[in-house]
Amino acid sequence: MDERLKLLKDGNESAFEEFIQRYRKEAVNFALNILKDYYIAEDIVQDSFATFYVYRDRLKSYSTLKSYLFSIIHNKSVDYIRKNNRKTYYDYDSASTISPEEIVINKEKKEKFMKSFSKLNEEQKNVLYLYAFQQMTYKEIAEVLGMSLAKVKITIFRARKELKASYAEK
Repeated sequence: MDERLKLLKDGNESAFEEFIQRYRKEAVNFALNILKDYYIAEDIVQDSFATFYVYRDRLKSYSTLKSYLFSIIHNKSVDYIRKNNRKTYYDYDSASTISPEEIVINKEKKEKFMKSFSKLNEEQKNVLYLYAFQQMTYKEIAEVLGMSLAKVKITIFRARKELKASYAEK
């Protein structure tokens, strides 16, 4: 990891291409979770990779490359929503990475979960998404979203509690 970090900081193009290939899909899914529009999410991610490359000297202040990238994506997504005063909607089936057969089999469970998940506030959704789907640590989530570590822990605890209660009541 240290060698990759050094190569990225030095502007090594092949290291940057490898970095893009490794995190692109996760980055688009993260942006899609915030923006609810696949094409806009792709644009934001592409712009975020460019920003990452331009400001790669700032890497030392983040614990991981992924947390730095995701903080850029988060900030650009929020800026986009503010600038365009967008109301977000979400088509969960279009963002799925599950095969069509699995979608049909798991549709009821998925709908029940999504109804429960949609009841969470935006902060809880973002924190839980980063934790559960992007498998980020509490520290990385705090860096990406600009929260304290304690607030991340509390938000995850409360989101899980609300999710369990909402999921159980149906």
